[in-house]
Order: sequence, then structure tokens, then C-alpha cells
Amino acid sequence: MGPGDFRRFRESVSQGLQGLPGRAELWFPPRPACGFPGDGRSTDVQDEALAASPLLEDLRRRLTRAFQWAVQRGTSRRQREAAAAAAAREEQSWARVEATLAGLRAELVEMHFQNHQLARTLLDLNMKVQQLKKEYELEITSDSQSPKDAAANLE
Repeated sequence: MGPGDFRRFRESVSQGLQGLPGRAELWFPPRPACGFPGDGRSTDVQDEALAASPLLEDLRRRLTRAFQWAVQRGTSRRQREAAAAAAAREEQSWARVEATLAGLRAELVEMHFQNHQLARTLLDLNMKVQQLKKEYELEITSDSQSPKDAAANLE
């Protein structure tokens, strides 16, 4: 098996794996130069290096895209997580606001009830004051009439 046979084998293996996902870019690293200048083997190494450059360039592009995709995916995941955390904080904030409003509503209902009780008490007190005024006026009128009656009886 000569140096040219190895290159043909590598190409046939690469072409044979085209249907398998992730295997179409199968690449073998170039062999080190085995011969001496002028023995015919060094040109095969140069041919392999030239043939490998597009493969290396393609591999470099694919790796760059894969890393960029991973970075973007990680960034978007972080952004989603940050947005979810912000939404959770906002939901907690709304929950606190709702709880505070519920407490204020309960206090307002209690104050409303107390207001009715105080109004009823004030009305009752007002009625008692009015009754006491009438009783006092009746006593005064009855007391003022009795001395006149006593004087009239003396005459």
C-alpha cells in the first residue's frame, strides 16, 4: 500500500460516511513526511496538506459557528432566566400589594362598623339629652307655677 493508496482510502471513507449525521466531515490528520527530498513522497505530503486546508478551514468555520451558537444559546438562556426572575419578583410584588390592599379593606370595613356604632350611640345620647331638656323645662315650668299658685292662694 503506497502513499497514494492511503489518500484514496481516506477519500472513500469520507464519502462513504456522507449519509451518517455528523460523520460527513471525517478527517485524518496529514502524515508526517516519511521520505527524503526527491523520492516522490514529499509531493504526496504537499498534496495532502493542500487537500487538508479546505477541510481545516471548514472545520474551523464549523467550530466557530458551534461556539457562537453555544454562547448565544447560553446568553438567551440567561436572558430567559433573568426575565423569569424579574417576572417572579413582579408577581411577588403584586402579591404583597394585594395582601396590603386586603388588610386595608379589612380595616376599612372595621372602621365602617365602628362608625355605625358611634353614630347610633350619638343618636341615643342626643335623644337622652333632648328628653332631659324637656324634663328640665317641665320642672322649671312646674316650679315657676307653684310659687304663683302659692301667692294666689295667699290672697
